Amino acid sequence: MYHTTETTTNSTTNTVWLRIEDENSPAMLRGHLIGLGQNQALLCGIPSHPSWQQLKPGMTCRGHTVIEGETYQFETTIKEVLRDQPAILLNSPRKITRRPPRVHPRIPVDIPGTIRPMNYDGTVLAVLPATLSDLCTMGCQLRTSETTWPSLATLTVILTCRLPNLDHTSKFHGRIEWIEPIPELLMGIQFQFTSFSDVACKDLERWFGSQQAKLINTIA
Repeated sequence: MYHTTETTTNSTTNTVWLRIEDENSPAMLRGHLIGLGQNQALLCGIPSHPSWQQLKPGMTCRGHTVIEGETYQFETTIKEVLRDQPAILLNSPRKITRRPPRVHPRIPVDIPGTIRPMNYDGTVLAVLPATLSDLCTMGCQLRTSETTWPSLATLTVILTCRLPNLDHTSKFHGRIEWIEPIPELLMGIQFQFTSFSDVACKDLERWFGSQQAKLINTIA
């Protein structure tokens, strides 16, 4: 049985968001840092949920956490899955960095919508309100409530919203590319169109073609 060192943390203030990068079982997992183990391994408590049985040692994951008001990210691998706690032990990250800003130009917007995170079997886990804060032809940035997001979900989402000047609701399939858990849950979504003739893709092209807004560059 694995034992932690004396170093422990408060789970209410040390939330860790993990993007599991496995190509067969990609997921976004919300856990909390319990403490440090041997060789600075990270022990993270995770929710007791049937879907997390997909987690296996060796899977690559990208971690996101907030330290003194700044979002930091790291990349590591799962060292051990402790199914009796439940928890996972992560190998010590080689490097922890601040999340860099996006470099692609985009149009600032304030569009209400709905986001649906998915389970491994393709079922919808929740229907949550969200707000698009920027939009480009490849994807968008949106914010939603951290407290209502499922503890474990795949990276696949469905986003619905009504683009300005259009008289119908558009439905976008996408993938979570990055997250920033402050002050709300901020996400970068990459759209996934089946083809250029996809209805949502056409909606986006039509909307962009009518825009007079200035593109902005977010490089700090």
